[in-house]
Amino acid sequence: VVQNLKECIMSGEMQPGQKLPTESELCKKLSVGRSTVREAFCVLQASGFIEIKPGRGAFVVRTSEVELDEIIEWFVRNEVDLKDCIEVRTAMEPLAVKLAIERGTENDIAQLARVHVSFLKAVSENNTISIAEYDERFHDLIVEISRNKLLISINRKVSEFFRVFRNRTFQIQRNTQNAVEPHTNIMNAILARDVAA
Repeated sequence: VVQNLKECIMSGEMQPGQKLPTESELCKKLSVGRSTVREAFCVLQASGFIEIKPGRGAFVVRTSEVELDEIIEWFVRNEVDLKDCIEVRTAMEPLAVKLAIERGTENDIAQLARVHVSFLKAVSENNTISIAEYDERFHDLIVEISRNKLLISINRKVSEFFRVFRNRTFQIQRNTQNAVEPHTNIMNAILARDVAA
């Protein structure tokens, strides 16, 4: 759904400021549920393609991919917030992995492995939207497998903030390649049930 809408926006059919069809119209056109359309809107908003105005709908902001200097500018503007967020994640994630190793069922770990494979496939296809989506799912799922309710609750807030960061950072191809090795190391440690690794 995201790809379909993105192609429509980038094709020249729509102009900045133009309103997208309503959720119900898109549900009928694309044969999907309302929650799917809402999630697609969230991804497109995080990618900088649209703006969601409560009570009014979704509006086109840009019709082309974000330029590299714009991405750099965003990182500069958000440096303090990002640092804060990264510090919290640096403390949270090793704990989440440790608990996931101790508490995760075989089904949990198999599900995480499937997400990891989807992430690697998205990287090989350079599909930046899917890369960000599977990266977020990978990290969130580890926290969910920890079964720690407070950790899950804190992670929701951190993950929400990181959504924009992910969508922007993965538009730089080197960053997608740099994520492969740590993801694979984490996955292998969980598969081996090796907390130290």
